[in-house]
Amino acid sequence: MRIITAVILMTGSLVLSVSALAADIRVQVYERGGNAPLANAAVCVGTSAKIDQFGARMTDAQGSAVFSGVPRAAILVTVSSSGYKSEQETIVNSTSNRTLVMSLSSGGGGTPCQLAEGDNRVYEGGLLVSRFSLDAGKATTTNATVTLNNSVKGTVTQYRASERADFAGVDWQDYSTAPSFTLSAGPGKKRVYFQVRRHANVNGAVIETLSAVAQDSITLN
Repeated sequence: MRIITAVILMTGSLVLSVSALAADIRVQVYERGGNAPLANAAVCVGTSAKIDQFGARMTDAQGSAVFSGVPRAAILVTVSSSGYKSEQETIVNSTSNRTLVMSLSSGGGGTPCQLAEGDNRVYEGGLLVSRFSLDAGKATTTNATVTLNNSVKGTVTQYRASERADFAGVDWQDYSTAPSFTLSAGPGKKRVYFQVRRHANVNGAVIETLSAVAQDSITLN
């Protein structure tokens, strides 16, 4: 399937699609004054308003942390570790993958990336629909109006649902964990596609973040 992304200028706001204008960022952390990688350092990738907006994770044994699908914008990277002074650096992310090398000096202070060991919050270029079912997983129904039971990981503002995989002619609706949906007329197996999104304001741009499409089916008798 080919994905075509449009960039539209409306009322002074630039609307960007994360799926197309995004890249991976690898943050490599060392102890300052040496070549020793710093493992278990907390790395946040985000903005000045929310430093972990695009994810937060611990560095691995090689002092590395990778963030996928980070949008093209001015990105603030924050690195902190116990016994070291926290450091921040702003980069302008592009659509090309890149590596950012940062080093921490011993001591304390600075703005910390608040992250407990093992508590990774990873931004994978979008939201995650962790559960989706029609009428709580029923196989059949006699009512054409069904419930779209869903759970989402991440902050979401809207959803859309359709029996068409391309969502043609379907408008976005305010998000709910159990909205209603009317199946097409006639008996038979009905497959419904479900997707969520959110908008984030980054440096005057409105970035649309889309989830992968979830689906489920039910037989209308």
